[in-house]
Amino acid sequence: MRISIIVAASENNVIGRDNSIPWHLPDDLKYFRKRTEGHPVIMGRKNFESIVAALGNPLPNRSNIIVTRDSAYEAVGCLVSSSLQEAIMYGHKDNDKEEIFIIGGGEIYRQALDLCNYIYLTRIHAWIAGDIFFPAVDTNVWEEVEREDHLADTAHKFSFTYLTYKRKNRLHF
Repeated sequence: MRISIIVAASENNVIGRDNSIPWHLPDDLKYFRKRTEGHPVIMGRKNFESIVAALGNPLPNRSNIIVTRDSAYEAVGCLVSSSLQEAIMYGHKDNDKEEIFIIGGGEIYRQALDLCNYIYLTRIHAWIAGDIFFPAVDTNVWEEVEREDHLADTAHKFSFTYLTYKRKNRLHF
C-alpha cells in the first residue's frame, strides 16, 4: 500500500496560519478532493478541527483518521488514534484502497516524511506569513516525477505548481 503526503506550501514552506490555510486556490481544493476521495486520510487533531470549522463536518467520501494525544478525544464518524503508526494501521485495514494520504498538519507531516513513498506538493509561488510549516523536500531522498504549472488568474491570486515526488531507491550495503 502506498503512503502519500498531500500538502500545499508556499515558497517559504508555510502551510498554515492561525490554524487555517492562508490562501484560497479553488483548483488546488479540487485537486486535493480528486486525489483523496475514496481513500483513508490521516490528520492531526488541530487540522481535523480546522476542517470541521470550515466545512461543518469531516471530509466526505473518505475514512477520516485523527491522530491525537488526548485518549478521551471523540469525533463522530471518524477513527481516533494515539499515534501516526496506529493511524496508518487503521488505514491499512481499509485494504481495498491502494493509497493512504497524510493531510497534515505540520507535526504529522514531520513524523510521516520518513514513512511515506510519495509527496504530492502544491507549491504556491509566493512568500506567505504563517506559523505552521512543511519540512523542506530533500532532493537527495526525493525525485520529482511529475509537474504541472498553473498561472495566477481571477480565481487564483497566486500561481502554483503541482509537484509529485517519489522516494528514491535506497541502496543497501
